Amino acid sequence: MPTLATRAAVAGTLDIAVFLAQKPQLFTEARGRAIGSAAFGALWLTLAVRSAMEETPTTPTVAIAGAIAAGNAVMLTVHLRHRIVSPRVFAGAALSAVALADVLRRR
Repeated sequence: MPTLATRAAVAGTLDIAVFLAQKPQLFTEARGRAIGSAAFGALWLTLAVRSAMEETPTTPTVAIAGAIAAGNAVMLTVHLRHRIVSPRVFAGAALSAVALADVLRRR
């Protein structure tokens, strides 16, 4: 059975993939934002794979989960400061908190 961290990471990966698929113009109009989102998606995917393969999370897995949580906290702060609020903004932060908590719990 997949761990909670694996499920949250798969959801995070899918969220980024859907976001980029719905906004292909980002790759021409805002390349930095598109590349950053793709890199974040790669981190989510890496966490999904690692957390699915490891019974006890290793230090790199904990670091990846921590980086994702920190990145989502920053993104939430930026979006709230600029009054850009949507469920997606909160979902990323919540998923990353769940993933980090599960990785730390299983350690």
